[in-house]
Amino acid sequence: MNQLARNTQQQLANYYRCFLGDPAQLVAAQRSVRLTRNIVECLEDEWTAAEERLIDLRELPTTKEAFLPWYVMCEKKINEDIRFFVDFMRHQACAEQVAYYICMEEMVDGSFDDLMAVAQLGMPIHCKMIAGENYWDEMGNGDFAAVHTTMFRTSSSYMRDLLGRSGISAEEPPLECLMNGNLLLMWAVRREYNMRLIGAMGLVEGSAPVRFGATTAAMERLGLPKDVIAYHKAHISIDTRHSAAWYETVLQHYAACGEDVVRELSLGVMIRYNVALRYYHYMYKTMRGLG
Repeated sequence: MNQLARNTQQQLANYYRCFLGDPAQLVAAQRSVRLTRNIVECLEDEWTAAEERLIDLRELPTTKEAFLPWYVMCEKKINEDIRFFVDFMRHQACAEQVAYYICMEEMVDGSFDDLMAVAQLGMPIHCKMIAGENYWDEMGNGDFAAVHTTMFRTSSSYMRDLLGRSGISAEEPPLECLMNGNLLLMWAVRREYNMRLIGAMGLVEGSAPVRFGATTAAMERLGLPKDVIAYHKAHISIDTRHSAAWYETVLQHYAACGEDVVRELSLGVMIRYNVALRYYHYMYKTMRGLG
């Protein structure tokens, strides 16, 4: 069953890579994308239903007054719940373990600019301005060398080579890693789930500085090159700023848009929370096996 689930997630990942890829490549893939879309949406619906069954909907907030403190609590609690992983990364992880983690993180970090581009579609202007500023940061504020995906690929390419020299493959991501990467992509391409994406992206950026801090500390402890560390080090402050602006503007706005909208925001936060927690437990176990 686990292999079947992994194959399903790989199929989704392949679809998202194609669907969100270079438009020139989509010209040749038009028929394939159309034929695959209905199958993919059925798989997404099954996955969505399975994740929703893990949540007690009665415990989710339904008002702005309830949502905002609940959201802040979730931001804090996810880092408490994965402290075992953060502490391991900061103090114990060897170069191969850090490298494996960064290569798996590429599934999310490697497409975050496109996720931010999609998230701002249709937003009211004051929210779109915040999303647009975040997106421009992702684009390095116009500096090609500072584009975040470019910086990340510098790091992941070095780490992939490091793993290769140690005989460790990162070419077939396991189920938990595929789910961690696919979730936000699914909510991006299915516009009816964009509100879940907006909630989840807040949680991702709000909880990220702790993980980036631990990853940076690990790479500095291991004496890795500065350009390999640069992406993670920069995001300690970048994501702190992004998450504050997201909370103060985007989440504040949508939390005031009624019970149905708050429910979707909350589902985005809670499902992302659960998927991330499973991912970090898996990564901790797997990385320790590499040492």
